[in-house]
Amino acid sequence: MAIVSGDLKEYKSSATNSDGGDITVTEVVDNTDNNLFTDITGDEAAAGGTEYRKIFRKNTHGSLTWQNVVSWLLSQPTNAALSFGFGVNHADDADGAQGNMSAFGANAVVAVVSDGADTRQVTIVGEDASGNRQSETLTLNGTTEVVGALTFSKLYGASIASLSGSRSVTIRQGSGGTTRGTIGINKKISFIWYGKKYTGASLGNAEGGDMASKAAGLKNGDIAAAGNFALWYRLTWPTTAGAVTANSTQVKSEGDTAA
Repeated sequence: MAIVSGDLKEYKSSATNSDGGDITVTEVVDNTDNNLFTDITGDEAAAGGTEYRKIFRKNTHGSLTWQNVVSWLLSQPTNAALSFGFGVNHADDADGAQGNMSAFGANAVVAVVSDGADTRQVTIVGEDASGNRQSETLTLNGTTEVVGALTFSKLYGASIASLSGSRSVTIRQGSGGTTRGTIGINKKISFIWYGKKYTGASLGNAEGGDMASKAAGLKNGDIAAAGNFALWYRLTWPTTAGAVTANSTQVKSEGDTAA
């Protein structure tokens, strides 16, 4: 039988309030109040703020692959703004503030460099010049810059094989180019936010743009039977925001089925 909507589930992550970590068996139930973000109190709304959550979308079909999956921001909340980004299914991906990546200004190769002795592997995920999803794994060579072979038009994120208590890694646009992200000490990932963001009282695009349509969406690729992918959410609201509600917010994921 073909994959149907009931085969596609959403789950919380393992850290408190679902703000990071690996996948759990706790499902995010649609059309349920406070199913992901908790209520914003009047004092919190007046002060302005930011909250993070990480969720997983899973193909629970017994045999079929969910093909060519794309995620995009279908609707925004009231008196707040939502942005989303790339995550990984790992307990160490537990810090939404690692959404510190900025967009490429032009098509370019990726360069990575550590701030000391370091031979860990870094996997870069994004899109090629034609808008197709691609990834590349580079092995660090300490403070000597390592330049990839693939050209990227857009980055989603970069993850590292293991944590370091002393080393951070810089991701650059091109050899010797502009720094676009940093994987910090004891951090797993650097990624870019797509959608909208409040900075103070001003509403603007997140770092990577709106991703408000399927054509412009984040390409998750093929999700095998029992496979999943992670998305980070960031909810921001300005000072004196009034009543903040995320009930209308929707990040949609859509793909194909073979039968």
